[in-house]
Amino acid sequence: MKYQTWFGVITLVLISNLLVACDSKVKRDFKAGCQAGGLDRSTCSCIYDKVEAHYSPEFMESMADVTTRETMQPPPEFNTVMANAVQQCKE
Repeated sequence: MKYQTWFGVITLVLISNLLVACDSKVKRDFKAGCQAGGLDRSTCSCIYDKVEAHYSPEFMESMADVTTRETMQPPPEFNTVMANAVQQCKE
């Protein structure tokens, strides 16, 4: 009986960690491109988080969607927001 209880607790902890650690596909793709540009993983994650916090997860998903991006103009301050995020995250 003790074995089953510990097994259940360990399984629950592992599953919880996996769910929390999963990034969205958009964030994974952003980080991959960012790292290909020469920045480290934590800096790329920081940049994404700051830009997403400024806009929204839905906005970031729409920016990643090719069909939407072709017809959508990013907000005028988008480049400034991105540049500020890069500067803040590299410090």
